[in-house]
Amino acid sequence: MKPISWLWLLFICTGYSLATSTFAWAERIEDIAHVEGVTDNPLVGYGLVVGLPGTGDTKMTPFTRRTLESALSRLGVNTRDLDQKIRGRNVAAVIVTSRLIPFMRVGSRMSVRVASIGDATSLAGGTLLLDALKGPDGKVYATAQGPVDTSRAERIGFPKDKKEPLGGRRTTGRVEDGGLVVQSLPIVFNGRKHLWINLNHSSFTTASRIVRAINARFQSRVALASDAGTITITIPSTDQDDVIGFMARVLNLRVTPDSEPLVVINQQTGTIVISRDVSVSPCAVSQKDLTVQVGTMPPGKPSAGEPFRIVERSVSLRQVVRALNLLGTRTPDLIAILEALKESGALKARIRVAG
Repeated sequence: MKPISWLWLLFICTGYSLATSTFAWAERIEDIAHVEGVTDNPLVGYGLVVGLPGTGDTKMTPFTRRTLESALSRLGVNTRDLDQKIRGRNVAAVIVTSRLIPFMRVGSRMSVRVASIGDATSLAGGTLLLDALKGPDGKVYATAQGPVDTSRAERIGFPKDKKEPLGGRRTTGRVEDGGLVVQSLPIVFNGRKHLWINLNHSSFTTASRIVRAINARFQSRVALASDAGTITITIPSTDQDDVIGFMARVLNLRVTPDSEPLVVINQQTGTIVISRDVSVSPCAVSQKDLTVQVGTMPPGKPSAGEPFRIVERSVSLRQVVRALNLLGTRTPDLIAILEALKESGALKARIRVAG
């Protein structure tokens, strides 16, 4: 496609209202906030994946061999004379991660993820040996073991020689239901006099609406906003023996959250998701050989050879993105334009770049 020297996108905003007007909707408190203390807890461990078809760690990763010797010793194998004889590439050292979901009890199953930390080229076909998963406090909360599934892993690079797998490097994987909880985190509610609700997205408006909804439901001042993200709940004396039932009634109340305009961009796929009520104010942005003009007609006329395009008047960001896509704007340039619009204050939305 021939490069575009200068492009004027003209948006006439006077007296125009969006065809898709926004409307308020109510959500459960449980969907926009969570009770303090009821959160996932990260778990991490170090282990070995065995049974690899020659794609494991090499002698350039010495800690793999030491770990294997230690594991064999615990199984009753005399490894005193095996130090220099363990040369196979069917073992890989990995970091194992998972999350302990609230209220999971001893014996519950969960999936874990493994990631190579050595020079293994692929974990496909391997089996994770029994590994202990620890929490931030250093205590063991779960164990993990089982076959590693790399079908969901993203292929990294291409084989450089015959020793590397044909499908590319797959150095991450997943063990479905391979984790077993051996110690749970007790969370006691009954008998407590206070609980705290934390908003998933802090907002003074949303916090105020939640407080009003709770106090109106129980016809007493049981809720108080400590700040934009925290609400203190005082448990009535009549409900302190059934805090679960009381909090169920609280979390099922519906309120209208203060919506935040959001633009999500996946830079790998070029997918853009725009929330409602995202508009662009009059401004001008220049990016490389592309100029975006939002507002009235600039003084003068474009010189000869300068492409000129008039887009139907609109203040919707969707119209801006659609016009840029039709003109073949690349994703990096589009991200730069949107970020420039936000920095100038013309775009009233939060931009999140993923991928």
